[in-house]
Amino acid sequence: MEWEKILKDAVKDNSIKELHLRKVPSLKTVEDWNRVLELGLIEHQTKFAMYKGALVKYGDRLFFVTQERLDAVAPFRKWNFKTKIKVTDPEVTAPSKKS
Repeated sequence: MEWEKILKDAVKDNSIKELHLRKVPSLKTVEDWNRVLELGLIEHQTKFAMYKGALVKYGDRLFFVTQERLDAVAPFRKWNFKTKIKVTDPEVTAPSKKS
């Protein structure tokens, strides 16, 4: 899939574009939570959604894990997030001049 290729490298310099964040699938369950690699915590409000949780890699894919799920898994797996990921807003184009 095209989005899978784009999302594979969506996090650069501890930041992700809002457009990419909206396409990141949510990780709900895995066979072994210890195989999940922490990338960074994220807290971002969009027009229609609140992203509070973390971005992780499982295998070679990028996923979003909600804060509630992180808390639920915490007794079984120690989370060690060292960075906070910044969400960059989509570029806003300047209004065109009327002639």
